[in-house]
Amino acid sequence: MTHRKITVIDGGSAQYWKERTEGFRRIREAERAAERLAAAPMYLHGGYDEDGDVIAIENLGPHNDMEDAIRAIEENEIAVSILVAQGRTRIGICEIRAVVDAMAPDYDGIEDPDRNPLWGPDTD
Repeated sequence: MTHRKITVIDGGSAQYWKERTEGFRRIREAERAAERLAAAPMYLHGGYDEDGDVIAIENLGPHNDMEDAIRAIEENEIAVSILVAQGRTRIGICEIRAVVDAMAPDYDGIEDPDRNPLWGPDTD
């Protein structure tokens, strides 16, 4: 038996537009974080050691910002529903697991045969 969540939409209410605006804001923040991540250098200059060699510092800030943006999308049901409607499972190089799960077909409690290597043409 399939259980579906039925969402009632009142397109004229202020609450509806407030939620939609918040969902699109979170998506746009993730898109901006993906742009920063793509353009960010992998390492930063951390000064010099006593031998005069450069101390390289790994640039984790853009990665952390992207993780925070993806987490913010996954926490917001409206943002997830917007991405599902658009068919977008990724922003930049990051997969949004909540969107993938929402778009996955319902196998009625049976695990997805496409993701299970034990399922195949010759298995039961």
